[in-house]
Amino acid sequence: MRNPYEVLGVPEGASSEQINAAYKEKLRIYQSSGQSHMIDKLNAAYDYLIMNAGEPSGYSSYNGYTYRNTDYSDIRAKINSGRLDDAQLLLDGVPENARDAQWYYLKGTIQQKRGWLEEAAKNFATASNLDPSNNTYKMAYNKISSNRSGGYRTERRREKSGCSGCDMCTGLLCADCCCECFGGDLIPCC
Repeated sequence: MRNPYEVLGVPEGASSEQINAAYKEKLRIYQSSGQSHMIDKLNAAYDYLIMNAGEPSGYSSYNGYTYRNTDYSDIRAKINSGRLDDAQLLLDGVPENARDAQWYYLKGTIQQKRGWLEEAAKNFATASNLDPSNNTYKMAYNKISSNRSGGYRTERRREKSGCSGCDMCTGLLCADCCCECFGGDLIPCC
């Protein structure tokens, strides 16, 4: 895999301001020329460098999504902006031995937003078990546990209030049948 500094065109050890400026400039160029494959590489390099800000240079383990020091701010931003696939990809790039309670909470959040309630509940439970003092994790688990009913997305049942379209059609058909019994026709045929 290419050096992330080369992808962005910045020197090794560049400041976050230099990285941001180079990213924006290259992104503008790639977007205007329609090079989506280069945008993916650019995003991966940018994410890697931003997630490892302050780390000593040494990109030999760079693969686009694996981090030595996990900072979840970028993943949270992607979740909040609705970029669930991108957030999922970044989360999956975190090595298993580096996954902490926050990782499981974010994974559960993505699954909940997708309607995968069983998986989300499992991840919220794991997050809560790994960090029992965190009320956010507990509340997320309790909320999803009370809302789920053993499946994926569930329908909410509404209480009947007033007439629905079906009730009106049924009533009209019933009235037409009564009229026809007495020789009339409420709904004339074509």
